[in-house]
Amino acid sequence: MRNIQILLCAVVLAFCIPVDALYAQNSSKEMRELLKSLKNEKEINCVIDMSQVIIHGKREADFVYVEDISTPEDWTKLWETEYKPSLIHDFLGSFNEHMFDFGHTVRFGNFEQVKYQVRLVLINVSEKGDTIMDAFIEDIQDKEILYKLYVDGTGGVFGSKVNLMSDGFKRAGGELAHQMNVIFKKGRLGLFD
Repeated sequence: MRNIQILLCAVVLAFCIPVDALYAQNSSKEMRELLKSLKNEKEINCVIDMSQVIIHGKREADFVYVEDISTPEDWTKLWETEYKPSLIHDFLGSFNEHMFDFGHTVRFGNFEQVKYQVRLVLINVSEKGDTIMDAFIEDIQDKEILYKLYVDGTGGVFGSKVNLMSDGFKRAGGELAHQMNVIFKKGRLGLFD
């Protein structure tokens, strides 16, 4: 009787394991195909979240406050109306330019009525302007994260703080374009994801 139970367990396991493995491979393959198909989209929304960023070792509000009291300019106003929008513009310009250079026609920007988006969460900006962010490729309608990327951009050497940050944002845009190009071709970045 014991041998029959062991045999039945072995038979059940033999049928269950390949089915689970096959399901995992299909869902992974389906996700890769979905990610590759994003190159056929006309527009993809791109959002940059700066709510968690540390700039020069400080939270964004503290960084702006220190700059505001250290200079005669109204840094708070300049940051919100000129500097921050300029950094986002530099990032998106570099990102789209590099994507075009890779041969892709999909545009990334402020397109709220689309199905997919790239949400960037800015993590850190160093004093040199080195920029670190996480990027999430998302299905907006299903509220699902499809893929997560790590993006960084080397800042500048000479210039004002904003110029150094601009260099970091531009290079991060180029780095994200490089990664998206690989995803559009292979449906993933690494060998094992």
